[in-house]
Formats: sequence, C-alpha cells, structure tokens
Amino acid sequence: MPAYKSTWLAQALESVRRQTHRPLELVVCDDSRDGRVQALVEAFAATAGFPVHYSRNPARLWETRSTARAIALASGEYIKFLHDDDVLHDGCIAALVDAFARAPEAVLATARRRLVDETGAQLPDTPASAFPRRDLLLDGHDLVDFLADRTLNFLGEPSAVMCRRAPLLAMGDDLPVLDGVRVTWVADLALYAKLLRHGPAAMLGAALVDFRVSRQQFSQIGRDRPGVGNPGHEAFRNGIRALGWYRGDRDTRLVAAAPLDRSAPAAPLDLVQALEDAHATGLAHWHKHDWQAQRRLTAAQRPLFGAQLAQLPAMPSLGVLVVPDARAPAGLDATLSSLAANAPSQARIELRVAGDAALPADAAISAQPVPWNADATAASLNDALAGWDVDWLLLVEAGTTFTGSGLLRLLPELALAGDLQALYADEWYRDDDGNIAPVVRPDFNLDLLLGNPSAMAGHWIFRRQAVLDAGGFDPAHEGAVELDLILRLVLQHGISSFGHLPEPLLAGAPPRLAEAAQRAAIARHLHERGYAAATVASAGPGLHRIDYGHEAQPPVSIIVLAGDALAPLERCVLSVLEHTAWPHYELLLVDRGAPPALRQWMDQVPPLAGGRVRVVDAGAGTSPAAARNLAAQSAAGGFVLFLDADAAVLDAQWLHALLNHGQRPEVGIVGAKTVSADGTITHAGLVPGLHAGDGRVFAGRPMDAGGYMGRLQVAQDYAAVSASCLLVGREVFDALGGFDADAFPDHGGDVDLCLRAGAAGRLTVWTPDALLLHVVEDTPVDASARDALHQRWLPAMARDPAYNPNLRLDVPGGFELDESALSWHPLPGRPLPRVLAQPSDGHGSGHYRVLQPFAALHAAGMVEGAASARALDIVEVERFAPDAIVMQRRVGDADIARMSRLQRFSPAFKVYELDDWLPDLPSRNLHRRHMPRDVAARLRRGLAHADRFVVSTPALADACRGWHADTRVAENRLDPRAWTGLPAPPARKPGAKPRVGWAGGISHDGDLALVADVVRTLAGEVDWVFFGLCPERLRPYVAEFHPGVPIGQYPRVLAALGLDLALAPLEDHPFNTCKSNLRLLEYGACGVPVVCSDLEPYRGELPATRVRNRHRDWVEAIRMHLADRPASVAAGKALREAVHRDWMLQGAALDAWRRAWLPD
Repeated sequence: MPAYKSTWLAQALESVRRQTHRPLELVVCDDSRDGRVQALVEAFAATAGFPVHYSRNPARLWETRSTARAIALASGEYIKFLHDDDVLHDGCIAALVDAFARAPEAVLATARRRLVDETGAQLPDTPASAFPRRDLLLDGHDLVDFLADRTLNFLGEPSAVMCRRAPLLAMGDDLPVLDGVRVTWVADLALYAKLLRHGPAAMLGAALVDFRVSRQQFSQIGRDRPGVGNPGHEAFRNGIRALGWYRGDRDTRLVAAAPLDRSAPAAPLDLVQALEDAHATGLAHWHKHDWQAQRRLTAAQRPLFGAQLAQLPAMPSLGVLVVPDARAPAGLDATLSSLAANAPSQARIELRVAGDAALPADAAISAQPVPWNADATAASLNDALAGWDVDWLLLVEAGTTFTGSGLLRLLPELALAGDLQALYADEWYRDDDGNIAPVVRPDFNLDLLLGNPSAMAGHWIFRRQAVLDAGGFDPAHEGAVELDLILRLVLQHGISSFGHLPEPLLAGAPPRLAEAAQRAAIARHLHERGYAAATVASAGPGLHRIDYGHEAQPPVSIIVLAGDALAPLERCVLSVLEHTAWPHYELLLVDRGAPPALRQWMDQVPPLAGGRVRVVDAGAGTSPAAARNLAAQSAAGGFVLFLDADAAVLDAQWLHALLNHGQRPEVGIVGAKTVSADGTITHAGLVPGLHAGDGRVFAGRPMDAGGYMGRLQVAQDYAAVSASCLLVGREVFDALGGFDADAFPDHGGDVDLCLRAGAAGRLTVWTPDALLLHVVEDTPVDASARDALHQRWLPAMARDPAYNPNLRLDVPGGFELDESALSWHPLPGRPLPRVLAQPSDGHGSGHYRVLQPFAALHAAGMVEGAASARALDIVEVERFAPDAIVMQRRVGDADIARMSRLQRFSPAFKVYELDDWLPDLPSRNLHRRHMPRDVAARLRRGLAHADRFVVSTPALADACRGWHADTRVAENRLDPRAWTGLPAPPARKPGAKPRVGWAGGISHDGDLALVADVVRTLAGEVDWVFFGLCPERLRPYVAEFHPGVPIGQYPRVLAALGLDLALAPLEDHPFNTCKSNLRLLEYGACGVPVVCSDLEPYRGELPATRVRNRHRDWVEAIRMHLADRPASVAAGKALREAVHRDWMLQGAALDAWRRAWLPD
C-alpha cells in the first residue's frame, strides 16, 4: 500500500482485515508528510491479526517508487496492490489467488472494479470499468497490441490487480519505465505491458474492488484539465513500439480469449465491441441501483418526516420473521444489517429468526430465535406467530435485504391502513452476481395473482389478527402457504381489503417455483368460489391457466362494422365462420353506407351462413359508436362481442377463452390478444394513460414474448381493452348505456366503456388464450377523443391500478422504470409545495435558471418535487400532482399546445421562465438561425397559458412589458455547493507570463470578436487562456485552449485555470442589454479580477474594471492590472467577497426564488 492520504485509509485497512484469505501481510510505505497515516496504520496493526509492516519513505517517492519500495519490503509470493482510498470486497484476495491457481500461466489477475464517489455511493461504469461480465483469460501479446493502439485501462487500476512478486522485484524502481522513459498518467499500463509480454491476464467478472473517484487524487488534475495526460499516453504508445513489442500485422481489436474455467477453447474476441457491450450492460445495471439510491430523505426532509409521522395515528408494530433459505446460508447477517441500517427511528419492529442459525454477536438489532421445521413450514409459522403481540406480520428469507425507501414509506401506510387486512410492496429480484431487476407490481389484481402467484403472492404484510381469524397458515398447502392465506382472505374480506405500496421494500432472490402447491391452493380457492369443475393447468414455469369449467354455453352476438373495403371484411367473416367452435353465436354485419359492391356481398352472405349472419342497417354517416349501440339493440345473444372488420380469428377456441372469463359474475368485459401478420403484438390490454402507442401495452413485442412479470402469458385485470375484440355481457352493456356516442363517436369509446364498468364494480379481463390477427394503424387517437377522456377520466388514467406509478407512460408498450424523482414522494401529508421544474436544457440557462434553483430549494427543505427535462404529458402531470410547474423557454408548436392542455386540465400554478431576449439575437449568435422568426408571438401565446412570467433581469422585464400581468424578476445566483471550496490554482513557474482568460460558448462569438485585436496585440505579453470556445482565427495567439466540460465540472475547471485576469466583453446589442451579470459572478467566485464591457448587465456594485468597447480601452485596462499585480489580486479578492456575500443562492435570495415560483 503506497499511502499518502489519510481520508479513507481506515476504510481501506478494514477491508484488508475482512479478507477471507490467509496467510497475508500488509506493507505500508508512507509518502505523507504528517503523522496521520502512521497513527492509523499503527492502531490498525495492534488488532489486525496478521503482520503489518509500516515504513515511512525517507523522501517523497510518489506512487510508483513508493510501490516499488513496498514490493522490496514484502515477503509474499503474490503482491496485491491497494491504494489508500480504495476498498477490497471481502473475498477479493481469495478470488484473485484462485484465479492464479486456475490459470498458472497468467502473469496478472484482475477483478472488475466498482466506481464510488467520495461518500462511497456507486457511480456509473465507464467504458474502462464495465468489462468483463464473466471470468476470462486474455492473451498477453494480443493485449499489448490492443493497448498500443487504444490506451484505455480496462484492466483496472492497481487496487484491482494482483501479480507475482518475483517479476516485479526484478524491475526495481523501473515499474513504469518503457525504453528508458518513465511513463506518467498511465504508469499502471506500462507495468502491465511489461508483464503481459510473458503471459496472459486472468480477468474476473465479479466487481471485487471499490475504486474511489475523488478530488484528492492526483488524477483529478486530468479530469479538471482535459488533455493534460496526453503526453503520458503518447510515451506509452511510443515505448511499446520502440521496444519492438507491437506486432502491427493484425487487427488489434481481436484478442484471443478463453473462459477461465477452460470450458471452451480460446477464440478471437472483438475487444472494442466487448467493451462497448459491457459498458451498455453496466450502465443499465447502474441506472437501477441509482434509481434506488436516489430514494432517500434529504437532511432537510428528515425532521419534516418525523413531524408528519407524529401527526398520524399511533404507529402499529411490525413483526418480521426471518426464515432460512438454503440459497443464502450466510445471508442472515445481510438481512439483519439492512433492517438495522434502514429502519426509521419511529418504526416499531420486532424481529424473530427461525431456525438454528447463530445470531451475529455484533448485530445492531435484537432478535428472538424460534424453532423451524423445513418440512412443516405452516406449523412452524403458526408456532412463531402464537403469542407474538404484534399488529402486522412479514415473512422474509435470510439473505433478503430491506430498502430504506420501502421502510420509510411503509410506516405511514401501516399507520393509515384502516380496514386493510394485508398489503404488499414492490421489490427487486437479485441474482448471484448482484444484478437487480425491478418487480413493480400493479394494485391488487385477482387474475394476475391466480395466473402468476410467484410474482404476486410473496412477502405480503398481513394483519396478525386477520391471520389468526383465518385459522393461520394451512399445513395442507406446504410450499404455497402465503398464497393460500391470501386466497382465503379474498373470500373472507373481498379484494378491497388489500393495499399496495408502490415502493420497493425488499431485494432478494427470485421466488422458488412451487407449481404443484400453487395449483392446489388455486384449485381449492376456485372450488370454494363455486367453480366445482374448474381446473388449473400450466401456462409456463410458475404460471397458471384457469378453466372455470362453466356448464352454460350462452349465445353470443358478434358485431362487425363494415368499412369501405371488401377484402378485410370477407377475411374477417370467413375466419369467424370457419374457425369458431362455440356452438351458439350469430354474426351481425353493420352497414354504415357501404359501397354498392360491398353491400351486395353482405346481402349474399346470410343465405350461405345457415342463419348465423344478419345485416343491420345503421345508415350512412352514423358514427361507429352509435352503429355499435344500434346493432347491440338488435342482438339476440346474452353476450355481445364487438369485432373489428380487419381482425381475423386464428384459433377455434377463441370464444371459449373469452367466455371462460365473461361468464364470471364479477367480470364485465373481456378482451383478446391480437397480433399482426409479422408476429408482433398489437393488443395485450390497454393502460389508457400510456400516451405512447395509445395505451397498448407490449405493442410491437414478439407474440411469443413472456412480457414483464410474465404478463403476456396469463389472464389479468386491466383498466380497459380495445374494441377490436371486446366481449361484454348484454345486461352489463345495457346497464352502462352502451358506448357514449356523443362524447366518443369515433375513438376512445372502448376505454370509456371499460372505465365505466370498473366504476360500477366490474372487472375488465384480458386473456392471452383468445388469439386473433389484427393490424393496428399507427395513428394516434384524435385530440377531441383524448380530451374527452381526460375531461372524464384523468385521475383514473393517472392512477391506473393495472400499472404502477414507478413506470413510464411515454414509451411504446410501457413497463420501463421512470425517472426516480417523479415517483419519490416520501413525506406523508404533503407538508411542502410540490414543484415540477422543466428546464429547456441541462446546461447554461436550464442549469442556472431551473435546475440549480430547484436543487437548492429542495436541499433546503423549502419544496419537494422533481426536475425533468422531459415534457410530461397531462396524464404524467396529473400522476405527479404538482402544486407548481416551471416551464422554461417553450416556443415550439408542441410546447405551446401542451401548455394549453396544462391550463385546461391541471390545477397547478404555471410559471413561464425566460432569461434571454429571444426576439432579437445578435447576428453572430449561432442560435439565431434556429430561432423562429415569429418568436415574440410564440412567447406571448405560451404566456397566455401561464399564471406568472419570471425573467432574469429588470431590463428583460422592461423589454417584455405588457406581455403578462404578473411578471417577476428572479436574478441569477450561484449555488454555494458548487462555487465554494474551489481548488487553489496550481503553482506558477518562475518567470511565467500572466494568464489572461476568457470563457464562453458558441453563442458568444460576437462578444469575443470585440477583443480579437486585443488578443493579437497582447499575445507577446500574456498567456491567453480560452475555455469553451476558441475560433480558428485566434488559435495562433492563444497559449491554452480548454474545451467545454459538463456543467457539473465547470466551476472547478474554471478555478483550476489559475487566471490572473479574466475578460467579459459584451457586444452592445438589445439582446445583451437584457442579459445578467452571470459571467462576472462566475469569475468572481474564483477570485479572478475582471475587465468587462461597460454595459447594463455588468454595471452595479460588483467591483470590476469597466471599459468602453474600444481596442485602446481594453488594452489599457489589461496593462493596468498587469502593472500592479498586488492591486489586481486585491480586486479579485474583493470581487470574490462580494459574490460570496451577496450573490449566492441562499438565505433571502433563495426565498425570493421560492416566492417567484409559487402562488402568493
């Protein structure tokens, strides 16, 4: 361990103590200049239990020489590097030693590393850190060729690597030396290349190291100053070639790779593609972890949460019973630790542990052991429950962990449970590699529970008294005791007695598939409901198909609206007549003014169909909804089935499948599965709020796909199904008044009918067992129908019980996790205003005017809510339920139309935000060409739908005078979290020229042109430093150019430039007159003195040197600063003090932003 930082050293040392491999020794070479490293190491050595050798370097050796010295002092056969800010996972060393045992020819072994930040929070994988996902052995010579062309360290930083000591010892102090040159920035690759010439690399797919990314690292200079490491990379590539190690006669993308277990021979691997694929996979996994990691209380929310919880009824007690799981024999500690770490202080949790597993001596939460018989789980559960004085009961398996967000949201749910007898939450399924998959469930869905109990019936939280009243867990249903209990509670209390917490509460292994036990429990339930002839068959692993065994075969009237084309109608009619096994049906063809040839064909069909077919005249011009109602009035069947003319029957049992559910008394409407000719799904139920694809879930997926949670394979309840094939009982249809032909003459009537049926207490069921062919045109529902649905059903569409608020509504087919913040509302009772902040971009004005103020208000506990760049649909807005919506710079047709709909359907307070005078951009502003010519009219149209207009400066408010009755000014400020504690500039070399800089982007070329001649004039006197933009015409005069960086890095990179003076030129133009003093604030926060244009944005009390936009004035002002360096430094300090005192986003300034965004 070459140590020089003490910040995270204790964590690094403890990770060594937790290693399962023995024997080991720890050698620390201390490169620091104080005694903190020594004190930590000596304290650790006293209790380590293995040899710890500490040595202070006689002089500063830096990383590689300090490492070489530690190697010389070591005695082990293997060297495991560890830097002082990284952390080894418990089995890291053992796994790497095992890798050498499995591949003795390997010259180095490396594990995938997990990137973490300064707090230990996981960061997303980079292209260098995600590979591999499985254990591999990679050819050493091929790797050297690859790295010589692509200097990317995917092998891992030293903390991820283990080597044999002997070859390292032979290198002495020259670990990173290639061809006599000491390689910097990629010194680790230089060492690896020297080893790889002699053998392969063993790479482990498991992440066994936490590699910390912090500002204390030397490598932070490379992040702050892009390109600074290029010479080191070049030295590495040149050294490989100079030594003759680069073969150059092959495609270096291809590297010979074999499984480490030798289960297959080595084969060429396209390593570039493999790195890209691994990165994509890694990002997908990280997004899920990050989604969960975002769901925590802020420091400001914690007291609010406690205060709100105190206002609720008395907190009930929760009994958690941990049962053994053979898949996680050592998992008990993880379960207990997660509960102890995440349980809020207000929780009343009692813990019992079943079985003979030893309770951890240092467990942070107390637990009572209870007996367990794996062959008699129901009896064991009943014994554990007896005499346990708790209000609620939850069963979890050892190894399953609790989430903090789930426990937070569970407490108010239990306190407000009312008459609920049980509830369940969402969860994560976790595989052996730590990858997680979300299981976000619908609200209680009886048919989905019966069809896929494995996904729906686990980890329920039962009211203890309800369990006792039901007779406890039934020993007759071993393997499905929870499912059986739930189904008995259904019969005793009804489906309204169950609650759903749409928040992941647990993370654990997927459930075992006890199919036979599940089928037995389901069959008993069905028989008790009166379905004596019901049978339960397999629909796939863990999935079930129910035949309710109805004896009756009621007549069905199939209603088909004839269009204008003969071919699809003919196919539809023939498919029904030829492929329908149901004995009692009639087919009604509805004529709404068909062409003569089509009508002639329709008249010819009834005589040929044996009395099954009738023609109904609805009259030309009759709407589809009215025509369906008219046909239903003349229908003879007890059930009516509406079928599109361009649909075709594929399976003879289709009506059997529909009526299997349609004859159930609780069911009102049944829909079918339809597919297109190319085998993709066109209908599998409707989520009406899913505005992408008009609500059609899973649309476009392959017809044999399983679907999210197996939902394409089993019957389930949906809010609506499509009229392309819709079965409804005649009595139900009549009671509902049929389709609402006035509100929905053409489209949307099917959704409305189903929602009215649901409001009347009837289920709408979709079944995959009725399969039809149906092509759906990719045309959206017309605006009038959509508005009518929103007018009548917006709350129901936003809170669809068949969907989940954690899932997106804007992706075709649905069932993808939404942005975490859009569904994370942890404070019960809404004590804070909820704000939806919608920036126009994620940088520049979007950052300063929307994202930054929102983040500051949120962190201060002044608002809750979310910032999202996605333009949310009205259903998404209703689901989010904001008190205020901030919309920035919306001038597109779609934006204005959306704002109109928000005004109509959302009660939220609407704020229109603008920070630039868009009607008159300077001629050299690159955004000018993209700005609509009628932008002023567009702005006013958008403002007509807003409650308030917020601008950045008084000058901009004056320019927009008369545009809105409530116009407010919210001045730009800097976020103290980003603009304080900035790094000191690097030490200056003696005799170096003064560093004079300018920062700007592509929209500032006109401003920069004002000082172009100044740059040329002073090029011999100063080092010009440009950041963000540097036109080619000025490149010869600029000493340093730094390209733009992400906005989050901008403050530190700007400070790291080490400027002695900064320029802020502004072109004299109405656009600039309306701008703010933001650039002056940014320079000032870094303590850099400023020479700026003497224009309105830069006038005021901030200390700066203001000049007229004349060449002579600029040159004189710059030389004045350079001539009196102490005075210039003092001016920079004065500006910094003023900015930090008066222009930070805190205190009264932050409250002013809150007032600007919220109603008075």
